[in-house]
Amino acid sequence: MHQAKDCLLEALQLVQRQRAQRVLLNLDGMPELSALDAYLLETNLLLALPALTVQQVALVLTSYMQHQILLESSLRRPPFDIQVFDDAETALDWLQQSAVRPAPLSVGG
Repeated sequence: MHQAKDCLLEALQLVQRQRAQRVLLNLDGMPELSALDAYLLETNLLLALPALTVQQVALVLTSYMQHQILLESSLRRPPFDIQVFDDAETALDWLQQSAVRPAPLSVGG
């Protein structure tokens, strides 16, 4: 019943342990979350976001309901760049292209 939520929380823990900077999260084919699961997942993510070293997340969503939940989510803007894709190949391409781009220069005043 709570398998989808548990898998997402386990993925979050893995990202934290590995101190990953770029993450591709493919939710294609994942069962829909119940309203309670979505709330619990959102709450856990809110608590974990500030501690993450993630700079970019490529999120693959093919379910209309997943897109709606993301749009209606009360999550504050995460402290990393997140893009939503319809397929994993395009998501991976975005991550790889952004990894080779030089970081923006910061000019001190």
